[in-house]
Amino acid sequence: MVNILFLITGLNTGGAEMQVYQVVKALQAKKAGFHPVIVSLLPLGPVGQKLQEEEFTVYSLDMDRGKPSIAAVSRLNRIMKKESIQIIHSHMYHANLLGRLMKLFHPGVKLVNTIHNINIGGRHRERILQLTNRMADSITIISQTAREHFVKVGAVRPEKLLFLPNGVNTNLYQGKAAARDIIRSSLNIGNAFTWLAIGRFDEQKNYHNLLKSFQLVLKEEKNTKLLLVGIGPQLDEMKQLANKLGILEYVHFLGYRADIPDVMSASDAYVMSSDWEGMPLVLQEASSVGLPIVCTDVGGNKEVVISEKTGFIVRPKSHSALAERMLQLLQLDDEERKQMGQAGKEYMQAVYELDSVADRWNALYKQVLSKSSQAG
Repeated sequence: MVNILFLITGLNTGGAEMQVYQVVKALQAKKAGFHPVIVSLLPLGPVGQKLQEEEFTVYSLDMDRGKPSIAAVSRLNRIMKKESIQIIHSHMYHANLLGRLMKLFHPGVKLVNTIHNINIGGRHRERILQLTNRMADSITIISQTAREHFVKVGAVRPEKLLFLPNGVNTNLYQGKAAARDIIRSSLNIGNAFTWLAIGRFDEQKNYHNLLKSFQLVLKEEKNTKLLLVGIGPQLDEMKQLANKLGILEYVHFLGYRADIPDVMSASDAYVMSSDWEGMPLVLQEASSVGLPIVCTDVGGNKEVVISEKTGFIVRPKSHSALAERMLQLLQLDDEERKQMGQAGKEYMQAVYELDSVADRWNALYKQVLSKSSQAG
């Protein structure tokens, strides 16, 4: 049994966090010979608690966001020894750096870094990665577009950076008629065409753009609703903006939801207004359910959404462009939208099925165990 430490910045409900959860579960189901130990830098969130409830070994270093901690490094070092860790698989920028630091204390441990976003916080962070890449045995990235960016800016050499996408459990994300009826009834949606957006209320997701787009949509079509799922620092501000725009009665702020597949089933289309992304797992999940998508052309979105076939892709930071495509999708007949959704579902099953992605992780772990560290 190989002990793998999955090191991640936090265990809230973002795409990276859910991907770690799903990969750990998939590897367990495959009986691949790995024992997972999950460590969060920050206090445990909903995903961490779910892992604990499912009796995985989970730790938190209880770090404060933005504050380095010698005590946290010391605690992680103790966890490494206690759990006899053989591989560290780190996710997201700060965890990737901490994983590289651990290599100094445990040079025999293999290290896999995964980059989850095209924007990791600026050129200085890319430079830090560049200078410490030799510490990693393998560096993976979830999007081809993001890979091209990191290679272009010199942050990682092309032969060192492996594209390995998110995987989606298409068996979990399926349309459910019963759930659709229950949720739509509870929200008093009726027969309104219902848009869905899921994500943290922060700068990256640009909900300001989405709400202004939806205001334009409502000027043309009143029988439509927008469901917003998530929490974050801009949540109250977005509620105030919806009120200011005069659209609050058409927007449902649902907060955190544990029943995402059901909420997707209750929706008619998915919309994303982000200014930057890696490869959003939520788009893969929405496609798996069969939702046609309108999204901005950032990060790996165009690797998930096939323009004009499974949805529409628009330039970022333009509420008029986003609204135009939302209206176009809304005004298609039911059969055309159904065909779009079915095409998206088939694409996810063919290219991004979690079971196949987990096989690739399984192979990569075995590869790094059998080889000496690559030169950076």
